[in-house]
Amino acid sequence: MQNSARSFISIGADLGEPEANALADLKIPLFRLLSEWVNSTHCAAIDEYALVLRFDGRFAQFGEEGLARLRLAKARRYVTVDIQIPEAVWKPMNAEDFKSYLSRQVLLALRACVARLQKEKFIVEEQALFAQVGMATQEYISAK
Repeated sequence: MQNSARSFISIGADLGEPEANALADLKIPLFRLLSEWVNSTHCAAIDEYALVLRFDGRFAQFGEEGLARLRLAKARRYVTVDIQIPEAVWKPMNAEDFKSYLSRQVLLALRACVARLQKEKFIVEEQALFAQVGMATQEYISAK
């Protein structure tokens, strides 16, 4: 079942460098595909996985590459995590490289979110979630 009315995975971006905007915009087609393919959070405790890309640059530094600030907001029914991308990582990338990188980072971020939910003893239908995410990222990477 495909869903186009509701998004269960959001992807925001915080740019420490205006030059990162071209790469940050590559999140939009991935977000659209995730909205198409992922038909649920696959966890009754939350309504959304909120991912935030943090691009380092001359105006802001977010820290080392990887995931940071993983938080579960039970009352507001979402789980969020930052994906920190240092300038030395994103600057040399072209669009195709970044699409692959972004797909891998989104998958890692979602795995961290699921682990956080499971730590709280919430049931997550992992297999269904990651099958749908896999379909979306596969289509994203193969699109020209």
